[in-house]
Amino acid sequence: MKILYSIGDSFVYRGPEYTSWSHFLSDKLGWIDANNGMSGTSNDRSYRSVIRDISRIETVGKLWTEVTGDIDCKLEDLFVIVGWTSPFRFEWFKDGEYISSRIWEKSEFENGNHSEIDFTVDAEISEPLAEETNSLIRLFNQLITLKSFLNGKNIKNIFYNCFFPIGENTIEYFESKIEEIEDSKPTKLVGYDNPNTYYNLRELWKQVPEDYKEYNQLECIANDVDSTLHPTIEGNKLWSDKLYQLFP
Repeated sequence: MKILYSIGDSFVYRGPEYTSWSHFLSDKLGWIDANNGMSGTSNDRSYRSVIRDISRIETVGKLWTEVTGDIDCKLEDLFVIVGWTSPFRFEWFKDGEYISSRIWEKSEFENGNHSEIDFTVDAEISEPLAEETNSLIRLFNQLITLKSFLNGKNIKNIFYNCFFPIGENTIEYFESKIEEIEDSKPTKLVGYDNPNTYYNLRELWKQVPEDYKEYNQLECIANDVDSTLHPTIEGNKLWSDKLYQLFP
């Protein structure tokens, strides 16, 4: 049995009361739906989890997800789809586990039921982690290296952009930010390195996988969203149809 492994934020898996696009797509394919997404998560988690899970499959032949539990799996059984979220989210290691966070205007949800993201990180730590230059370099490195990791193991995969940046053209946004950052970068560094080539964002951007640049879930589903801009059932069906067209 083939396995559709998907991971990302709430645009991939919003919780058990919602029906994700991965359900509709795996149903079309007749595959196991192994959705490892988590609401509010960061790209750090997706990057870390895919490498962890692929390494475990290769070593012991097992894959765990919240929905499926532990299942037998081989690398050749897999098709991996990664939905990349905002680069300004990050992971924080606390009490022996990774917790996804971001700079919230309000750090805690009113209902207080989301312990995985209901915590406050001091601004002295969180602001540098979510700083624009650092966030873009981290995202580009994750996209480039994870694509190479999967392709190197002959694992079929699709990368896509869930929504970032909302209301703007992705390519124009990144290219504009790259020019802005490169034009204002430091001319002198504390550490030993060359200021002129320290970021190399233009060169990194050229290495970013084309599928990430081309496929944007929010743009595709257009008006099939709810009041929070998350996909409705119809939006998830529409996105599953789009992805299905990319399968050989």
